[in-house]
Amino acid sequence: MIIKIIYSLLTLIFFILFGGGLLSQILNPELFKNTSWTPPVFILVASLICLMNKNPKTIIFLLLAGILGFISEIIGVKTGFPYGEYFYTETLGIKIFDVPIVLISSWIIITTFSLDILNSLHLNKFFFPILFSIICTTYDLLIDPLMSGPLNYWEWNNHGYYFGIPVSNFLGWIIVSAIIGCLPWKNYETNKFSLIISFSLPIFFVYTALLNMLIFPSIIGILLIVILFTKNTLKRRVIN
Repeated sequence: MIIKIIYSLLTLIFFILFGGGLLSQILNPELFKNTSWTPPVFILVASLICLMNKNPKTIIFLLLAGILGFISEIIGVKTGFPYGEYFYTETLGIKIFDVPIVLISSWIIITTFSLDILNSLHLNKFFFPILFSIICTTYDLLIDPLMSGPLNYWEWNNHGYYFGIPVSNFLGWIIVSAIIGCLPWKNYETNKFSLIISFSLPIFFVYTALLNMLIFPSIIGILLIVILFTKNTLKRRVIN
């Protein structure tokens, strides 16, 4: 009973923040960009929902994925490898070694999204990490122009050709996400909670990208949503 109440409360908080974010971008864009507590809380709540109703092994590996991603961010900020030279602003809250702690949650969310697409496809151990890293990196093609652009979550020292983002960033994503994809995800199962986040956040990012006239990232986001929707719709038809 208590667990159900917690699930319901987290989901309610998420949709309040989700709806507030959508509305504030139209009604008061400056408030949306300058409210410092909402981004980390929104990301944290989303990651907790991703973990809800998962088996213990999956929770452990999702947390491990978040930690591995977080460590790669620390290495990246300190050395410029593997993503390139960049630094985080104060928008995402408390930092450890100059990296916001909430980045653990971000990696959990992106890992969950990729797994919700690949789950039940029965890929072998060689192809799974490759496809996993491609999906994760494609997700970054959607979010990075927003995060390092109008939302100002981080800034690049050396600007590249993709909305100011260097190619090294995407090479880094391929490497790190491929490592995460090598974790034993055999027992991962998609559920309604993870799908709430896997659908809602790309919709949120596409909406934000369109408002900021970031057309190509919006197209990338729409394609990801369509792929996720198609895959899960076909899966339900096969089960039925």
